[in-house]
Order: sequence, then C-alpha cells, then structure tokens
Amino acid sequence: MEKAGKRPAGTYDADAHHALAREIAARAIVLLKNDGGLLPLAPGEKTVAVLGEFARTPRYQGGGSSQITPTKLDDALTEITASTSATVTFAPGYTVEGEADEALLTEAVATARSADVAIVFVGSVHETEGADRESIDLPAPQVALIERVAAANPDTIVVLSNGAVIATRPWDEHVPALVEGWLLGQAGGSALADVLFGRVNPSGRLAETIPVRLADHPSYLDFPGEHGHVRYGEGLHVGYRGFDARGQEVAYPFGFGLSYTTFGYGAARASATPAGVEVRVPVTNTGGRDGREVVQVYVSLPGSAVRRAPRELKAFASVEIGAGDTAEVRLTVEREDLAYWDTRLGRWIVEDGEYLIEVGSSSRDVRASVTVHVAGDPARVPLTTESSVGEWFADPRGAEVLGAAFAAAASEQAGGGLMSAMTANPEMLMMLGSLPLSRMAAFPGSPLNAGDLDKLVEAAN
Repeated sequence: MEKAGKRPAGTYDADAHHALAREIAARAIVLLKNDGGLLPLAPGEKTVAVLGEFARTPRYQGGGSSQITPTKLDDALTEITASTSATVTFAPGYTVEGEADEALLTEAVATARSADVAIVFVGSVHETEGADRESIDLPAPQVALIERVAAANPDTIVVLSNGAVIATRPWDEHVPALVEGWLLGQAGGSALADVLFGRVNPSGRLAETIPVRLADHPSYLDFPGEHGHVRYGEGLHVGYRGFDARGQEVAYPFGFGLSYTTFGYGAARASATPAGVEVRVPVTNTGGRDGREVVQVYVSLPGSAVRRAPRELKAFASVEIGAGDTAEVRLTVEREDLAYWDTRLGRWIVEDGEYLIEVGSSSRDVRASVTVHVAGDPARVPLTTESSVGEWFADPRGAEVLGAAFAAAASEQAGGGLMSAMTANPEMLMMLGSLPLSRMAAFPGSPLNAGDLDKLVEAAN
C-alpha cells in the first residue's frame, strides 16, 4: 500500500502536451485585419523582417498567480524562421521593458525597408493581478515602431501580445494586417507561426470589445471609484451591451474575428421548448479553404417590462466547415438564460413575449434573425397600498376592484370632486397613475379614503 499523503508516481508525454498547448493557442488567436489578403504568408515567397523584442523574448503570461513554469517555451522568431525558406532578418526595435531606444528603432526601420514583408511584435509590458494598467495604449516606443515601419514597408503585419484589451486606433489604420495574439502560453510562438503561414486558419473571436478610446467604455466614469470602493454604475450594460445600447463606434466589436475563408448564413429557424429555444441555421463555407466559423446567437425582448440590453449573447458554437460545404448548425438557448431577477418577487422570472433571435458572427454582424414566442412564468406581483394607481389598473383583478371603487365614488360625487377632474383632464389622470394608492387616498376630493385601502388590497389579492 502507498504511504498516506504520498502522491503516486506518474509520467506524462511532454511533447504531446506541448502539441496540445500549440493547438489551443492557435485556436485563441484572433485575426483583426487582413486588407488585400496579405495573410497567410506563402513559405519561400517573401523576405521577412521580424521586428520587436517580443518576437525573440515572448510575452506569454501575466504576473501574480498566473505565472507558470513552462516545460518548453517557443518564440515566434525561431518558429517563423523554421516556417520559410526565405531570408528572415530580425531587429529588436525596443528594449524588453518597452523603453525607447533611437538606435534600435532606426535599425528596425532599415531592416523593414529592405524586406518584402515586415512583422512587428508589440504588446503590453506589465500585467498582473492586484494592480491595474495606467492606460490601454501601447507603450509610446512601440507605437513609434509600428508607425515608422509601416511608412517604410506597406506590407506590415502587427502581432499583439497582451492579456487585457489594447487600443489600436489610430495606428492600425496604417497597417494592412493585425493579429491579436493575447498571452498564449508556452507554445505561443509556434501557434503564431502556424496562423501567419496558414497551417492554421484563424478562428478566434474577441471576448470583449476593443474601444476606440478608453473614455468610450461604459465603466469609464465609475472607475476606479473612491475610498477603496468601485461602483459598477453601468449596471447590466457592461461591456458590449453598453457599447451596442448607445450605438457607440468601436474599433473591433465583441465576437469579431476574421478567417482566411468566408462564410454565408441561410435563414434561421427557432422553436420554443420546455428547455428553452432551439435555433437552427445553415452556414456555408463560401471560400476556398477549410475553416471554422463561430456562430453566435444573440437574444432580446422588444417591449420588455424591464430594462434589457439590445442584444445579449446566449449561445455560440465553433463549427468546422470544409471549403464549399454547408453545415446545419443547431444551438440551444437555455430557458434559465432568458430569465431576469424580479426584485419584487425575489426570484428569477422568464417574461412572456416575442423574443428576437439574431444569429451572426459578432454583436455588430447579424446575418439572420427570427422571432419566437416564449411562454412566461406565472409572476403576479401582489398589490399593496404602495403600488401605483397605474400598477393597480395594469393588474386584471386590481383593475376590477379599483375600477368598481372609482365608479361607485363617481356616482356619489354627481359630477364633482377628483373623479370628475380626472375624467376631464387626461394629464391629471396620467400624473395620478404614477402615485402610490396611499398617496391618492390623501388627496382632497379623492374617491378613496384611508379606511378603504386595506379592504381594496384584500379584495385584489
């Protein structure tokens, strides 16, 4: 028997684990821009200038508890060199800490000018738990490197290495290709080479919006808070929900990502089931390469009784589709994901109504839409003396009870008092609709009195 507390001996295949890390990293890479089809690069057809210290010294993880000890560590410079028979040149462009160095910058620009294509590696310098970055901008020396290289070589590709969002405007307007590489772990260098040379068709999608500027973010005015506390003032309009609700211009929207092929969507169908909503849509690979499409389902409820975002991601699927093939994609929106928390009842409620189902490839790229009726949960809110007159009349039983009380009062007043004024003045009726019933009973000439209220509540409920 093994001794208590002693771990059993074990082995693992380090090469197989690294290969899996490489596959996962390649799936996470997001192609943000590819004007003119600059990517993928064809092995042997280009003289490649690799620029930026991060190509040689990979920025592959954050600080704090995210730090790991890799079993093997790829770097992009080595992997790019191994991927092509063409000449590969390198210049660091900046120091490993992202500091400016005019001599390094000048060398990088000259290296880019003499190559057919330039690949610039940049990204965040410090990211860790327990501390926030001062901005979402790249370090100034890296921006200078991008701008001067792009001016020297029109075929410039920028590769980002960062954990949280990096602002891309305005420098991305000067480069034809942009790759979001994130912090890809120990196999990130080989994964980036796989995407750059087309061994992997990129299929990653943005999990958050890239804003034009930090001040556009829904949380901007409430962060970092005061006295050690942050107020989440954007409420449910966090992230893309806030950007979309305001129609805010963004650099790259939530869910966005390009491919080396293209996809077409057919008509969507939706049906309500006891478990939720089943959505089906045919998706065709209309390009010349096999690829993956991330089909996304967004849901909204026009005319909802509660505040909602204009669309919310409720389901998605990454689907591999061969060139020229069509896949019937089936997605399920769980019923519980349609619910909202009713503060009056203290429980989750699915609202009855015609739900709008939008299917597309990002929150800003809807390709097909369909409506479906979802039966709501029983959710009658008990009426009280503090319920508004409007809430009483919106409730069938409340309207019956209160209407009868008003009718009786109107006949007794014989054309005078508050009831007659309400009937003759629609604006007064609108104003009174927002008043609690208890407040209305205190009005001079009111058809109600304080002694009636408890009886009305008992009858209505």
